[in-house]
Amino acid sequence: MNRATTRLATACAIGLALLATGCAGSDTAGTPKPVDVDRPASPSAPTISSSVREASALTDLAPCDLLTSDDVGRLGLRHPGKEDSVGGIKTCNWYGTGDGAASAGIHPDDGADDLNLDGEHTATTKIGEYDAIRVEAPANAKYVCYVVISTSATSSVQVIGTVKATSTDTSAACERATKAAELIAPKLP
Repeated sequence: MNRATTRLATACAIGLALLATGCAGSDTAGTPKPVDVDRPASPSAPTISSSVREASALTDLAPCDLLTSDDVGRLGLRHPGKEDSVGGIKTCNWYGTGDGAASAGIHPDDGADDLNLDGEHTATTKIGEYDAIRVEAPANAKYVCYVVISTSATSSVQVIGTVKATSTDTSAACERATKAAELIAPKLP
């Protein structure tokens, strides 16, 4: 079981335990009273965290909708993209004419800290309003670069830029990944 699945199972177990303890063992007698709907909710009223809302909003996104045909043209690639699923992650790939590609993967349940970036050459950056991490030549693949946009502590979007597989021009791959990420960021929830 991976960390994200373990974390989800633990959160569900804790949530069920809280529900059970909130209802069980109450021996306070009395008549229920209606709630005053004109009075604002108390500060202790349950709320949905922003991380949960953002993850849900990311789940509803179609990755191929993250770049328009104009956006893809600016990257020197072809529209429309091709939808795929890699390890259960919804992705979209936009291809060029032998000159590499770009892709975007939506991680509604994995923040940047949940992705295995150990041993990679990383740099923190900012993409629009979001904190991000740039990963240069992952697994020593010099023709690849990607940018992980942190939409919350528990969700992210990974944007990959590539050039020809025979290339060692990591900076060109990073330029493509960064440009694609900058075009995608304004469309994120």
